[in-house]
Amino acid sequence: MSSRLIVNSHSLWLRRARLALILVALGLGGWGVFLLGQQAAGLDNDSLRAERDRLRAQLSEAETSNRRLSARVAVLERAEQIDRQAYGEVERSLRQVQDEMLELKEEVAFYRGIVSPAETASGLNVTRFSLFGMGGEGVYRFKLVLTQLRTNNRLVKGHARITIEGVLHGKQTQLSLKEVSGGTLDRLKLRFKYFQNIEGDIVLPEGFLPSRVIVEVVPVGKGWQHFKKSFDWSDIIA
Repeated sequence: MSSRLIVNSHSLWLRRARLALILVALGLGGWGVFLLGQQAAGLDNDSLRAERDRLRAQLSEAETSNRRLSARVAVLERAEQIDRQAYGEVERSLRQVQDEMLELKEEVAFYRGIVSPAETASGLNVTRFSLFGMGGEGVYRFKLVLTQLRTNNRLVKGHARITIEGVLHGKQTQLSLKEVSGGTLDRLKLRFKYFQNIEGDIVLPEGFLPSRVIVEVVPVGKGWQHFKKSFDWSDIIA
């Protein structure tokens, strides 16, 4: 009976020793795994830090390049703005010079007609006929100036007619003032002693290609003679 108890105690001790060895082995294995993990993590951290530093350097370089490009863009935009302003000033100056030249040309023609009224025997003359575009296609405002220079300064009475010649649908066509004014103008009444300005609006038909304007002056009364004067279209467009 006593020997059986001894055997059982010895077997229990062996099992406990084996379990302890297994636990120690597991502990050592876990510790090894932990050390390897720390080492790998350290290597990964070094790699991440190196990658981070490289990306930071690239970002810094990109920001520096972006600042340089932004400064360059600002300079170019300013230069473009200055160029636009300069071109605008040149265009305005050119338009002003052209307007002044046109005014001088009209004034010369006006005074030439006054001091040289030999175009008609009576001294009556169409000094100026001008057309001004009104923005719409074929829409114009005309200005007619008549003068007379006679020693007795008689009052001029009568009327004037305007005819526009050109091509419409491939055919030579004459349009009366009544046709291009919507029926609002026909004969232009004349009544003046020295000069008279007459203005009005006209609208040309679509597709009409004008070539010249004929102004016919029909004064009434003894000593006056009616006459016609033509103007090339390109010469009267202001």
